[in-house]
Amino acid sequence: MAAADGGRRGGAHSLSSYREEAVVLRKLDYGEADRIYTLLTREHGKVGAIGRGVRKPSSKLGPALEVYSQVDIQLAHGRNLDVIAQVVRKHKPRIDADLERTSRAALVAELAERMTEDRHPMEGLFELTCWALDELAVEEDPRRAAAFFLAAALDLMGYAPQLFDCARCAKPLVEGAHAFSAAAGGFLCANDADPAEPAVPPAAIKVLRVMFSRDVELYRRLKLSSAIMDDVDDVLADQLEYHLDKQLKSLRFLRRMRTSS
Repeated sequence: MAAADGGRRGGAHSLSSYREEAVVLRKLDYGEADRIYTLLTREHGKVGAIGRGVRKPSSKLGPALEVYSQVDIQLAHGRNLDVIAQVVRKHKPRIDADLERTSRAALVAELAERMTEDRHPMEGLFELTCWALDELAVEEDPRRAAAFFLAAALDLMGYAPQLFDCARCAKPLVEGAHAFSAAAGGFLCANDADPAEPAVPPAAIKVLRVMFSRDVELYRRLKLSSAIMDDVDDVLADQLEYHLDKQLKSLRFLRRMRTSS
């Protein structure tokens, strides 16, 4: 794996370094003691980096580089991967190691990684990802935080669904339940919907409207039942999977979890 040979070439460029704020999205063991990390950084977007010797018990870097950690990090430019020189973990709430929270955190990390190209930051994504991970650590129902992240991510990518007008005829939607079509781009009026399609209840549609308005404070005040969250999750997942060329593993896992519970 030549890709892991970050920073071993000669010349002045390999000595140049930079400081960044980052979120650890993914890690992969490499060799006997190294580890390769996928980082989402504020200024440089997605960055691949190698931590040399981080799996050794004596490593001072390893403990700060857990997945979903938010860190201040110093990186040295390498040929294919940058090299982690220093790292300090930010004082942030930690996500409990229960299956529900870690599965939602995995969804946030996987989508954040999918949304950005190497060294091409997407405006607002770093801040949104940090917010979602903070919320996942403290929110009583972690589904709420993950769902808001999905809605905001769809909006950032330009895939926000039509929530107020029929996605086919563009007439205003009347109050009530409506079928959702990711292919059409949103909710459908009674004239354009397939009668066989299940309708999303009006309460869930109202919640989605709050989410896509990015009104976090109002969203936090909403009392959301498990049934409403199921409907919201389904709409967001359908919209996301229609527009992504490859299905998210974490989303598939969460759906299996829900159907088996």
